[in-house]
Amino acid sequence: MKIACVTLGCRTNQHDTAEMQTLLEQEGFSIVNGKEKADAYVINTCTVTQRSDYSSRLAVKKSLAINPEALVVFTGCYAQLNPQEVSQIQGLDVVLGNADKLEIANLIKKKLLNPSLPWGKGADTEIIMSDIHKKRIFRTIPVQNFQGMTKAFIKVQTGCDEKCSFCTVVKARGKSISDTRENILYNVQQSIDSGFKEVTLTGINLGTWGMDRSETFSSLVRDIVKLSGDFRVRLSSINPMEIDNDLIRLISETENLCSHLHIPMQSGDDAILKSMRRNYNRQQYLEVVHRAVNAIPGLGLGADVIVGFPGETEEQFESTRELIEQLPFSYLHVFSYSPRRGTEAHQFKDNVPGNIKKQRNQTLTQLANQKALKYREKFLGQKETVLLENQRDTKSGWLKGHTGNYIPVILEGADALKNNLVPVTLQKISESQVAGCVQ
Repeated sequence: MKIACVTLGCRTNQHDTAEMQTLLEQEGFSIVNGKEKADAYVINTCTVTQRSDYSSRLAVKKSLAINPEALVVFTGCYAQLNPQEVSQIQGLDVVLGNADKLEIANLIKKKLLNPSLPWGKGADTEIIMSDIHKKRIFRTIPVQNFQGMTKAFIKVQTGCDEKCSFCTVVKARGKSISDTRENILYNVQQSIDSGFKEVTLTGINLGTWGMDRSETFSSLVRDIVKLSGDFRVRLSSINPMEIDNDLIRLISETENLCSHLHIPMQSGDDAILKSMRRNYNRQQYLEVVHRAVNAIPGLGLGADVIVGFPGETEEQFESTRELIEQLPFSYLHVFSYSPRRGTEAHQFKDNVPGNIKKQRNQTLTQLANQKALKYREKFLGQKETVLLENQRDTKSGWLKGHTGNYIPVILEGADALKNNLVPVTLQKISESQVAGCVQ
């Protein structure tokens, strides 16, 4: 039988999907692309914004358009937060909680391979939802296939103990828990031995790994980069207060640890940061970034920014714009604030009108594009190591990949170069793309 998995949202979700696919393959199911006809579709959802919710619901509709009789399982953060609501989605068969994802193979076997109780479309939606807030043990399995990707995503931590007023993650993922150092090292080595050239460490609050074990995240990274093989390590998003001097030193001194940090900012105004319940202020963010930039040559620096948070004045927005202006970002993810039910901020008054949000978003997006171009131009004519991906660029048909400091690059070349770390000279740089050639 054929199973298709559709993933929305973060890299942790991508790892969760890879785990589910591994379990399904072990039970003899064939994994196919989400655009192909399958006997079951597993939708791994995201609920960061209203748009994420919409995209998750749309994935159900698209799957049923391919096969109206397919079993459809809805899991992930949207399913976890609103099980009763999503159970009303037409054509949905099972709502599966985040803590229950590793039961996916048993669930589908029970539904589709039980001759004594044949399954048919049309019954009430079943909700399978464990209490994610109960004390639990970190569960993960080794993964050797990530939906055809050239990068392995290794989940080392999940959950979050912060209480940001706009965020639903605590309710969707529960308290912060960490995998053991030994298991992480084993899983990373398995990925390297399976041929992955880049390993990305992921978590809901990545830098808090080990706090429940009196260990530090930087010490884990130090052990990972010492593993044997031809590979490099990339860190996914990490909050500013979890970046210590040891981690910065490691990135600056370790060849196979990518010179790239994605440090969420959200706002550059202290009053807004306080209203968001972020655990840092503007000055602390500045200090962390300056320490990193001054120590790490060519650092690729990214951030998340929210515009239009309730009560954000023009002056407070200008504080954010000015902070972005003075910092050497290589890219930004700019979001317009999206109210989420069940969060503290959902009750806040003084909502910013939609047209103002859109204008502020455009202002920061334009600034981000300018800063990205300025950053990339510093590398014109330089040789950088690029991991070439399995999928070619859709517009040019050229190979594509990223440098260690996360510059996207396209180049002409044969398929034999795919899934290889290749020295590339960056020859042509514009706002829209960076083109190089193999040296």
